[in-house]
Amino acid sequence: MKEIREKIAQIITEDCMKVEIRNAGIFRFVSSYRFNKHNHRETEIVYIKSGHCIMGVSEKYVPLREGDCIILYKGAPHWFLVDKKDSCQIAQLEFCVEVPEELKEGAELFRPVQFRKFSDCESVKDLIESICRLHRTEKLGKYKDLQMSLLFIQLFIELTAKLEEQDSRERNGKIEEIINYMNENYDNDICIEDLAEQFGVSSRYIRKCFKKETGINCSQYITSLRIEKAKEMLWSSEKSVTEVALMTGFNSSQYFCRVFQHQTGKTPLEYRNLWKGKKAEEHYAIELEEDM
Repeated sequence: MKEIREKIAQIITEDCMKVEIRNAGIFRFVSSYRFNKHNHRETEIVYIKSGHCIMGVSEKYVPLREGDCIILYKGAPHWFLVDKKDSCQIAQLEFCVEVPEELKEGAELFRPVQFRKFSDCESVKDLIESICRLHRTEKLGKYKDLQMSLLFIQLFIELTAKLEEQDSRERNGKIEEIINYMNENYDNDICIEDLAEQFGVSSRYIRKCFKKETGINCSQYITSLRIEKAKEMLWSSEKSVTEVALMTGFNSSQYFCRVFQHQTGKTPLEYRNLWKGKKAEEHYAIELEEDM
């Protein structure tokens, strides 16, 4: 704690922090909305205000529900997929912070990782919304930069405290291991009873804790992964529907087509034709909340 105090004191007294905001706001995404894989030079923080979604970071799938927050560090390739049954509202902040190199050590905003996820972070959400409001106002003049710096210092403190608490908390870790196993083996048959035996827990424990951790049940999560991978294959390859079905863990093309149409409202071939030569951004609607 003393080290954090000293760094914050140096930032304030030497006025050595520069903040550049690329995007800040409250956004609502329609159900089944997808934003394609991309990366940027800014750090991105996303707080889930309502709904469920899956954030893909490199080759990992990160389920997010209401109250969750994820930090996406600069350069990390990521994509975003909203649950098919409901919209998703987020508080989002994309920014660059420049401070002297000696102040970066140990700071959560400069960790050499791709992402961090944590839950129950109302204080972080409040700070993001305060930054969004300040970013949109033009009334403070020369005091705006100072107030923005103070808000980012508060954000730095909250993130550091939250992530240190998360790292030090003793966790079972079984559900995280099971999620990772599903992410890596979605193309194979996945049986909850087999997973229970493999990871030394009961199938009831998996079903209960998986729902609590992700907001959806195991079968919904596995189906979402498989359909998402099928979409990528339909967009980026000329593989037949049967090949796509078998490569994404479906036992038959007929069953795959039924599930795919149920999830997307279109057959695999209709979906391939819809997306061919178009950008995903043409098929979504973003509603910027008027009252922040």
